[in-house]
Amino acid sequence: MRVSSAVVALAVVLAPVVSGCGQSEPAVDWGDKYSPTVKTRLDRLIKAKDCDSLRAELATARSIDQAKREQYGSGSADLVAYIKYGLVKADCS
Repeated sequence: MRVSSAVVALAVVLAPVVSGCGQSEPAVDWGDKYSPTVKTRLDRLIKAKDCDSLRAELATARSIDQAKREQYGSGSADLVAYIKYGLVKADCS
C-alpha cells in the first residue's frame, strides 16, 4: 500500500493536536492579578504530579472568581484554565 506524502504530512501536523501534546500553556496575569508565587506553587505541584493538591487549587481558583471579577473586571477563568492545563500535564485524570 502506497501512502502519499500529503497524507503523511497531514498526520504529522495533526498528531499533537489529536493527542493533546500540542496544548499550549494558557496565558495568566502572574504579575498583577495573581502573585508569581502562585505560578511557582502550581508548577511545583504539576512537576510532582500532585493531583490532589492541584484539584484543591482548582477549587480555590473557582471560589475566587467573583472577587477577581469585582477587583479586575474579569474572573479567575485564566487561572482555572492554567490549573486544568496542569492537571492534564501531570496526567491527573
